[in-house]
Amino acid sequence: MDPIPSSWNGTCVKAQYFNSSNCNRKIIGARYYYAPDDDDDRLVDTPRDINGHGTHVASTAAGIMVPGASYHGLASGTAKGGSPGSRIAVYKVCTPYGCAGSSILAAFSDAIKDGVDILSLSLGYRSRFSDLKEDPIAIGAFHAVENGITVVCSAGNEGPSEKTVSNDAPWILTVAATTIDRRFKSNVVFDKNKVIKGEAINFANIGKSPVHPLIYAKSAKKADADESDARNCYPDSMDGKKIKGKIVICDNDKDPNLYYTMSEVQNLGGIGAVLVDDTKRGDASEFDDFPMTSISSRDAVEIFAYLNSTKNPVATILPTTVVSQYKPAPTIAYFSSRGPSSISRNILKPDIAAPGSNILAAWTAYNGEATDKSKEIPKFKIMSGTSVACPHVSGLAAEIKSLYPSWSPSAVKSAIMTTASQINNMKGPLTAELGAIATAYDYGAGEISTNRASQPGLVYETTAIDYLNFLCYHGYNKSTIKVISKKVPAGFACPKESKADLISNINYPSIAVFNLTGKHSRSITRTLTNVAGGGNTTYSVTIEAPTGLTVIVSPTRLQFTKNGQRLSYHIIFTPTVSSLQKDMFGSITWTNKKFNVRAPFVAGGR
Repeated sequence: MDPIPSSWNGTCVKAQYFNSSNCNRKIIGARYYYAPDDDDDRLVDTPRDINGHGTHVASTAAGIMVPGASYHGLASGTAKGGSPGSRIAVYKVCTPYGCAGSSILAAFSDAIKDGVDILSLSLGYRSRFSDLKEDPIAIGAFHAVENGITVVCSAGNEGPSEKTVSNDAPWILTVAATTIDRRFKSNVVFDKNKVIKGEAINFANIGKSPVHPLIYAKSAKKADADESDARNCYPDSMDGKKIKGKIVICDNDKDPNLYYTMSEVQNLGGIGAVLVDDTKRGDASEFDDFPMTSISSRDAVEIFAYLNSTKNPVATILPTTVVSQYKPAPTIAYFSSRGPSSISRNILKPDIAAPGSNILAAWTAYNGEATDKSKEIPKFKIMSGTSVACPHVSGLAAEIKSLYPSWSPSAVKSAIMTTASQINNMKGPLTAELGAIATAYDYGAGEISTNRASQPGLVYETTAIDYLNFLCYHGYNKSTIKVISKKVPAGFACPKESKADLISNINYPSIAVFNLTGKHSRSITRTLTNVAGGGNTTYSVTIEAPTGLTVIVSPTRLQFTKNGQRLSYHIIFTPTVSSLQKDMFGSITWTNKKFNVRAPFVAGGR
């Protein structure tokens, strides 16, 4: 790579297992943060990644091309990060004891001073902050965005329940997770070589023929155990004498930790396990050298019928093979946190979706154990989570920033959002894991498009005043806003009318409007900036509106004559029913002969 730019002010600290010489022209910064409550041990006192998470996400964001990458032969091919030409600076804020708010804020401060362009945060708090002035990620991100830095954060892994999205402040680019068109198959063979499709990562080899005794965990229930616990293979619920030497079928309707399930069956002498689970099948769990796989409840009907039809049921579990060009894909990963935002329903969150299920990326040897003594420690690992989706978007943001260095964080965000896709590889609408049609609460604007995002045509620029007004509308006064913002203009004052409904009017690349009651209309304004260059170009509007809601846009045509020109339009939302019983979704798309600029919307009643 070229020499490090003179504008870089960062450093690589010397610490345990890490010297400043470990940095180079690719990794140009490395810091760590010691929280007062952390124990003094090697896991804390170093910027080096110990558990693999940081290495995986960093390589996903900016790793160079590496041919021959795989996880013990699975998912083989050439690995490449989202922005191979970008440099990496690491700010290690988490330890085995947690992610201290003081560390997060210190890292934001250092990153701003060091001169980063993009901040990628694959972390978040399980319990969301209803008060933004107490949320260290929201506060630190605000400071970064004020300094021209795009902040990309994971949406959280508490799906598929609604209102679980994290890192949902409007100045953050919030990322949901999707599956990809590669799946990991580990099938169950039973009876006379009948096959049920299973999904998991395991490297076990207990033979292709169904010769191993098969038992339903419920049938091995201890006399004093709860039947539900036994069905789910809970600890101390099954009779080991009945389990030993058999493949065990376990339910997963209580959502236990799968590795506890595996350990319990192993400890009782079971030689394999089949998990009946509809939700987790798209996200292949890894069981190393233990033969364990997941099947759907629909397929389980056949194997249970077989169990009830014979005195000596037998089966085997096949080791994992890879299925490519899987359809449908992408789908919304079951674990991906959903909207609406707990901060305000008048901001649509998450913003965007990106690949986050079964993603191969680099892995550190410090915690990358071999699956058995004959296998080497892997240099790549397969992981899932919105943590994995986030750096895909961070890499794309870095590519856009390299093309347009003067673009603001909101322009970068808009380019990614307005060019997203809502169509899968079967040319149908994006769905959730179990097949239901997905909505903007699942994927925001849609799945990222790495090709179209670099040429969006028009962008929605959300200004610093927009964000300050958002805080006013959210209920904060100027003194409280100064806790969050370091750059409140001297003459700034909250608008005289400051209420939550006005949040809908900040110039965001998506629209959320609520309190639509009766047939009373609500008017919303948006402004678009031409970033496609000079010359006359006219955009016309296309509206996708659900039944029960009338959406009128004025004007219906926007004519731009020069680069950087801003033009506004108004949207009037009018219910055609007395009461909107559920949130309704649609979109407004501006189109010329070259670009399609789409903004999703959600509308609802009280």
